[in-house]
Amino acid sequence: MKEPEQGSPEAIYVSAMVGEMMRRVLDDALLDLAKAKGPSYLDTFLERELARYSDLFRERVDDRPETTDTLRAWFLVDGQTALREVVARAMTAANRE
Repeated sequence: MKEPEQGSPEAIYVSAMVGEMMRRVLDDALLDLAKAKGPSYLDTFLERELARYSDLFRERVDDRPETTDTLRAWFLVDGQTALREVVARAMTAANRE
């Protein structure tokens, strides 16, 4: 089996499926964490992880500075939104149990 070409429908599908799988794993892990340490611990977790987000962004060699700035801002905003949503789901689930 050959690797799908970057940007192809197959590659986009595989990427989406892997992303969904990782979201489910994170949902379960955060729920277990909330059960073990209490739902309020997720607030601490969220703030700590948001503080570390800027370390994840990697500048690409051929990007111009304005491209890098735009991508970094997009990454931080979308990343924060996604993490907040996952933590909120875990808090809700933990409070129900």
